[in-house]
Formats: sequence, structure tokens, C-alpha cells
Amino acid sequence: MKLVDTTIAIAADPSEVYALLTQAELLIEWMAPIASLDARPGGEVSWTHHNGDTVRGEFVELVPDRRVVFTYGWERTDVGVPPGSTVVEIDLRPVPTGTELRLVHRGLEGPMADAHSGGWANYLTRLATRAEGRDPGPDPLAAGRVPTRAELGLS
Repeated sequence: MKLVDTTIAIAADPSEVYALLTQAELLIEWMAPIASLDARPGGEVSWTHHNGDTVRGEFVELVPDRRVVFTYGWERTDVGVPPGSTVVEIDLRPVPTGTELRLVHRGLEGPMADAHSGGWANYLTRLATRAEGRDPGPDPLAAGRVPTRAELGLS
């Protein structure tokens, strides 16, 4: 198993970034047009991308303005990452210029980790843009889809 591990600087307070990660009405402004978030341990995490692919999981840990941990997976069975089968950890660290966000996504197989790395890079950039008060514009991944296990050469 590989992991996705990425860090991004955001010129916004951790409280603003935390809200964008835990409130469905804000998440839809930068990630997906449909979202349901019940921000409490055991609460639902779900969003549907423009292409109809849906992510599902549940919140595991929430520390206001500091940490968000949730399970993660896709409803599409051919992706091979079932709902709740992987874990996403997001840590927010206050810095003089705003927030340092570190995202670690655990439990993905090699090629699937690579595919998700590109997706997370896109969405974290969009999150930063929105947190900094700008419009992230159209999602460049809106027309794409998650590759199947077979397409990635996984059995």
C-alpha cells in the first residue's frame, strides 16, 4: 500500500479552512456539486462529483480548526476502493501567513494512490483558492472519472 502525502500553504485562518472541510454548503463551493457532511465522529461523509461518481465514508476524528479524519471510498465497485476502506487525515497548522494543511490518504494501492494524488492536488488548490476569498472557477476534473482497477493494471 502507498499513501498520498501532500502539504499546501493557505493564506487563510485555520477556522476558515476547517469550515470549508466540514460544512457541506461550503464544500460544494470548491469540491463537488452535491455533498452531505455530518461533522461528528461516526457522522456521514459523502460527496458526488460533477461526473456522478460518489465518495462515501464517515468522520473518525474532528478537532476544531486543527484536524479532520474520515474514512473514504467510492460507490463504484469497479474502482476497487469501497466506501470506508481508506483513511484521509487532514491536519491544519497555524502559521504566520495563515494555515499549513497536510493531507495524508492511507490504504491505496500504488497506481490508485497515484491517481488520487492528482485529484487531491487539484482539490486542495481549489480549497486554498476558495479559502483565500477567490472563486476557484470550473473544476478541471469535472468531466473526468476515477479509473477502474483494470485500467490501472490491478487485479
